Amino acid sequence: MSNVTKLSDAIKFALFVGAASSAASVTAFAQEKEEAKTLDRVEVTGSRIKRVDAETTQPVAVVSRADIEKSGLTNVFDILNNITSSDGSGLSTTTTQTNGSDGSQQISLRGLGADRTLVLVDGKRWVTDLDGTVDLSTIPVAIIERIDVLKDGASAIYGSDAIAGVVNIITRKNFEGAQFGMSYGQTAKGDGAQRAADLTIGAAGERASGVMSLSYSEQEEIMAGDRYISTEPYYECTKYFQNIYGPSVTACPYGSGSNVWGRFSVGGSNRTMRPDGNYSDGYQLADTRAYSGFTDAYNYSPVNYLQQPAQRLNLFAAGRFQVTDSITAYTRVNYTKRYSNQQLAEVPVTASVAGANGPQWRIPVDVAMPFNPFGVTINTWNHRSIAVGPRNPTYDYDIFSMQLGLEGSFEIGERYFSWDLTAQRNDGQYDTKGTGYLNLFNLKNAVGVGGYDATSNSLYCGASYATRILGCIPYNVFGGPNLGLGTKINGAPAGRVVTAAEVQQMINYVSYTQVGTAGNTSTGYSGNLTGDLFELPAGMLSFAVGFETRKDLAFDQPDALVMGGGSSDNFSEPTRGQTSVTEYFGEITAPLLKDVFLAKELEVRAALRKSDYAAQGFVGPNFTTNDPGSPTNAMYGLKWKPIDDLMFRFSMGESFRAPSAVDLYGGGGESFPQVTDPCRSNVAGTAWNSAANAAACTAAGLSGPNGVGVVQVNPQIRSLVGGSSSLKPEYGDTMTYGFVYSPSWVEGLDLTVDYWEVDLFDLQTTLSAGNVMARCVGTSGFTPDATFCANVERDAAGSVNSVRTARTNLARYRASGIDLGAVYRWDAGDWGNFRFALDTSWLENGQSFNSTLNVWNPSEVGTYTGSPSFEYRNVATIDWSKGDYSVRWTTRTMTNIYEGCFLYCNDYDDSGKNNSGFYAVHDLNLAWKAPWDATIAVGARNLFGKEPPIFTNNTFAHSFDAAYDLPGGAYWYMSYRQDF
Repeated sequence: MSNVTKLSDAIKFALFVGAASSAASVTAFAQEKEEAKTLDRVEVTGSRIKRVDAETTQPVAVVSRADIEKSGLTNVFDILNNITSSDGSGLSTTTTQTNGSDGSQQISLRGLGADRTLVLVDGKRWVTDLDGTVDLSTIPVAIIERIDVLKDGASAIYGSDAIAGVVNIITRKNFEGAQFGMSYGQTAKGDGAQRAADLTIGAAGERASGVMSLSYSEQEEIMAGDRYISTEPYYECTKYFQNIYGPSVTACPYGSGSNVWGRFSVGGSNRTMRPDGNYSDGYQLADTRAYSGFTDAYNYSPVNYLQQPAQRLNLFAAGRFQVTDSITAYTRVNYTKRYSNQQLAEVPVTASVAGANGPQWRIPVDVAMPFNPFGVTINTWNHRSIAVGPRNPTYDYDIFSMQLGLEGSFEIGERYFSWDLTAQRNDGQYDTKGTGYLNLFNLKNAVGVGGYDATSNSLYCGASYATRILGCIPYNVFGGPNLGLGTKINGAPAGRVVTAAEVQQMINYVSYTQVGTAGNTSTGYSGNLTGDLFELPAGMLSFAVGFETRKDLAFDQPDALVMGGGSSDNFSEPTRGQTSVTEYFGEITAPLLKDVFLAKELEVRAALRKSDYAAQGFVGPNFTTNDPGSPTNAMYGLKWKPIDDLMFRFSMGESFRAPSAVDLYGGGGESFPQVTDPCRSNVAGTAWNSAANAAACTAAGLSGPNGVGVVQVNPQIRSLVGGSSSLKPEYGDTMTYGFVYSPSWVEGLDLTVDYWEVDLFDLQTTLSAGNVMARCVGTSGFTPDATFCANVERDAAGSVNSVRTARTNLARYRASGIDLGAVYRWDAGDWGNFRFALDTSWLENGQSFNSTLNVWNPSEVGTYTGSPSFEYRNVATIDWSKGDYSVRWTTRTMTNIYEGCFLYCNDYDDSGKNNSGFYAVHDLNLAWKAPWDATIAVGARNLFGKEPPIFTNNTFAHSFDAAYDLPGGAYWYMSYRQDF
């Protein structure tokens, strides 16, 4: 038996034996008495008012510690991705969305994006990445007591980012004793192993208490080449074309043209080197043939990670000290060390003297380069740096968070008040280091003029050996995967071949290690006062008031060669900026009726928050200060219980997202879109390319040397995509209404239904290079705007050198849906206790606004455009417990979504589109409480090994989406937890 399958086989056996013994057990079950509920006032997620009643006007889903332990999951992202209001589009270590992921994990609710979902820890903001989003991998599972998910906008309570909802992670505080836990899991294929271990110690005295937790977790990589679905750039691409053109097709033509044996534009056609060429007499024209994507395109997929490896070490400590009977000091310290790495296919060299891929790629292969078989200088060519090896960026992140505070309470008459003051500092230091990249300055030398010197018997770069470039050796882009090892050097005597030492010298000269650093520091202070103001007929009118001030500083210093345009990685500018905000807020809750006909309880609620932002930073080399805005946001709510069994709730409010330092001052990254300069002349230079633009362009001084427009040499214009210092906040209107029903005639049943809708406006969007140029000069119906002209760089003759595409607040989006929850608890006596639960989200609508046509685009519900828009997501669980045994069965389902057909088409419903089909997977967890105060659990996620649906049109990579379980069968796990 293979070692890689032993774990899954062992767990399957344990599940069978455990289930059998559980069913056979007939010992009497003694149900533990529920702990008495205290009447202590607590702060509930979604409100600053401390209260006894946990029900508010807004829906809050709770994931308990028991739920987490029964899930078999070891990171916060996977836990949250299983709630139905999560849309599955947040970044993760599954590399289906980007090939530049650093291992961060994000949560997105309602399809509105991770940057519009606020993540808190104990009601306070957590360390964010540079873009203002929280990396969930920095929060260890071992410290979590529960997770509250507020499924409503809450900017009036919490400020910026709380548009789609709020995730509030509550940590363990009142823990006494010690607990040790460990877990291990792997896929059915025996890879992608995940390990975790944690130790938590807590103690409490008469006046002080504290808890400390040390945890470690890691996951191993899964290679894309180890899953059939991801062995090619597009699923079964080669097979698709073999069915059309026959067995002569050996490669997917949609692979990369930067291939192993090169692609060289010579004489108007593309040529490649013959893998079976006769190189014993050097490199000759006869060793080349026509390039064909059906045989020569490079399959880069197998080299890439499907799941990134990562390691995380966390130290968490929290303590409380009762200074007086009514004042308590508290502190919380967290340190997380995260190490992860990515693997990408080898560098694709895309050289063009015309600058089609950027000025750094203006690298010709000289006619006098000693391996050049074509006898001409090659101005456009491609190459895959197989010999250098895959690109391996590594990420070394240090996350630190510290909180100090005082809280207390007092009474005035019969009025109760509580207060707290908090100071907090969050630091993130992000260091990157990457191998497998090319130094383009050196590459240009190595494919330039060079030769072989007979006297020294050596290769050299330069016009002569006497004037050679020290350290440089010609880089043999014609030599295939091993750079021509063992092949004859042109111009050298017979038998003089490329040696292993020379190949290594080639690699050493053109490759380099990339180093970059970034960081984010947040310092904040807050204060709250909550209590009772005066008596109303139905109870006390309660209030909360407070302030919060916060300063966020972000910087990003890319690798020196990346900034200098000498790296094979895309050019990028540095980032440095900061934002600051001072906020004041207030909230009231007024009980209007109580214990009267059709009003067992009627309560209204209102909140208001005023925010004042300031920002400063660098736009290019220029320092600037900005006013990102001063939004005021209100929220109103109603809670009505006509009878004891039924509660209606309603809330409506305003939300916002302030631009982050990176949004405002992010350094430009490079791209090369095809764009037509609105002020260009025709190809011949004899007339305007667009006569309709003549007047506007002439007024802008862009009539060109002949009075008919400026010259545009290249159809692709260099574009820098970065921040924009003129950004203002995004805004949204949110509304939620629904009911909670716990019928007394069905003991143990709870039902919740909530309708929600969000209307967002002034959303950030990036204008295209063509749009920026048109807005500058006033073409395409725009009014000339000098603000946009500052983003267009032209040379002395008026031709465009580059365009800095601007972010602006123009976009709109609206969405709506219904959340349904049902729980039924059943005491079956000698048969044990059962709990049935259903969590369902229905997405009714999701639409973006077309500002050009001034109409709403069709709804995105049920479509796949790079991220899924499921109409329904469901999670159903069945729990059974009896004595020391417990079992949980979970079924997760997602309805079908569609994309346009490309290469692959599952068109079983004759829609003319690729249909994902209905997706359902099942999870099983079996636990036993051992007599020595331990809990042993085994289980499986995706028990029956359901494969994800195939997408080929809109996925970034690997032909499936990360919202689904990984391909390759079930994930089996076991865990052990010991209490002391």
